Amino acid sequence: MKMKYYVLASGSKGNCAIIDINGKLLVIDVGITVSELESKLDDLGYSCDDIEAILITHDHNDHIKSINHFENKKIYGGSIIYNVRKENKLEAFKEYNILDCKIVPLPLSHDSGTCFGYRIEYSEEVLVYITDTGYISSKIVSYIFGANYYIFESNHNVRMLMNTKRPMYLKQRIVSDVGHMSNEDASFVLSKIITNETKDVILAHVSQEANSKEVALETFYKVCKKNNVDLSNINVKVADQYEITDLNFVEV
Repeated sequence: MKMKYYVLASGSKGNCAIIDINGKLLVIDVGITVSELESKLDDLGYSCDDIEAILITHDHNDHIKSINHFENKKIYGGSIIYNVRKENKLEAFKEYNILDCKIVPLPLSHDSGTCFGYRIEYSEEVLVYITDTGYISSKIVSYIFGANYYIFESNHNVRMLMNTKRPMYLKQRIVSDVGHMSNEDASFVLSKIITNETKDVILAHVSQEANSKEVALETFYKVCKKNNVDLSNINVKVADQYEITDLNFVEV
């Protein structure tokens, strides 16, 4: 049985993803407005009442925009997230059982204090959610190797970034170890951790100014081909900033 999940928004203007656990929702980040969240959930046949738990990656506004609209008892994250109750504060590499899922917070490198990616296991399937990191440390590779589903940052094309009118300090921040992963770096990491167990890859947090869906996909396929990665049985898509990204399908 395929894990049922959706990316509601992904990018610098807001981030949110959901996983359906027997009709109850595990949410990753609430970086969109409540009205947008309600509208998208309604499109999928859910409501905010179905939200059982919320995992927060870090405290930048595009990940916590509507956090104050939810009960603190439902919110889980690192110690810097002020809405998180003491009993819901997460530690890196420790396994938690939340909404029948085995969840491991993975420490990322981003200029926000504590920043987590997540390894989420449910019904013998594993989803890895990683955005907002300058690089992938060797410490987390074993946790993300061979997952069934990846929602993985592929933020920018370096040449396109450098050709933007952004100030140099911002460009330097983005390409630094505490910034965001480029298409090339993300594709290289994915090419090393994808296995025959992998079903879906969603390239996420794609810059609207310093990247494009086409460029991100082209880089991913090129790097995977160079590293002899067979993608013929893998669904690959780029998450959208505004539209719901849905890779759910009926298996025959």
